[in-house]
Amino acid sequence: MQRLLVIHTPDADLKDIAEGIKEGAETQGFRVDIKNTKDIGNGVSFYPYDLILAGSPTKGIFRGRIDQSLNKFLSEAKRTVGKDAVAYVKPRFFATTKALKKVMSSLESQGCIVKNFKSIKNHQSAVEFGKNIKI
Repeated sequence: MQRLLVIHTPDADLKDIAEGIKEGAETQGFRVDIKNTKDIGNGVSFYPYDLILAGSPTKGIFRGRIDQSLNKFLSEAKRTVGKDAVAYVKPRFFATTKALKKVMSSLESQGCIVKNFKSIKNHQSAVEFGKNIKI
């Protein structure tokens, strides 16, 4: 059974999106764990996971900032090099693309290989996204 790790920031909408991705992915037979970036401690190991999905809300209207807790969480993660990853954001006006690039950059700075990226609006679109995950 293939395993996924879905990482989300403390934002309530992101938690809902992460649960939607889990719901959709489980219909394909994936085993899915969800981690909140506020639960930073001794760092999570990416070793047991086949795919890492990391997300943040898009902050700002034009600049595309992301939640800094995601960067901190990823910097403390262990065994990240060479892991396949997906970046996702909750869209916001004109900043969505910039925010996606920042999440991708955060993953790549830890040695992850970003295979896909997506802006996900709500729980239902997250379920659909989860149903179509390919490893």
